[in-house]
Formats: sequence, structure tokens, C-alpha cells
Amino acid sequence: MADPNKYKIGDLVVCKYDYEYLYYPGMAAQLVKKPFFIGIILSVRDDRFIFFDRETVYEVLCIDGRRRFFTTWEVEVLRVSHFS
Repeated sequence: MADPNKYKIGDLVVCKYDYEYLYYPGMAAQLVKKPFFIGIILSVRDDRFIFFDRETVYEVLCIDGRRRFFTTWEVEVLRVSHFS
């Protein structure tokens, strides 16, 4: 069985919001450039959220100083932390 928390605290990641999951997929969603964020994972949450029932949610401290939340499919690891 695969590890549900495939990313760990301290990993350097690049993240993009998946708007098609929350909104109706279509041509407009394809035309919009998706901004990406680079940051470090601060915490891993397995809480139940309205849209993300039983999904792992990562709290990421982005390089602009803001904390954002991303799901597993919105995160891609750039460098694995050696301390986690």
C-alpha cells in the first residue's frame, strides 16, 4: 500500500491550484494561466474538509511569505528534506 502522506514536512515543493476540481471544466479553465507557488511544507493535515473528504492537505509556506493549502495532486516535490 502506498504512503498516503507522500510528501513530508520540510520538503521543497512547487504547487498549482487545480481549478477544474472546484469549478466546471471547460475552455475558460484551459485559457487561464495557472499561477504556481514554490515553498516548504509546514504541516500535513488529514482532516476532513468540505471539498476534500479524506484527502491529505498540505500547508505550504510560499516564498512570498504567505501560507497556502494544497492537496496531494496539486503538489510536486522539488527537493526532499533530509530532516524529515
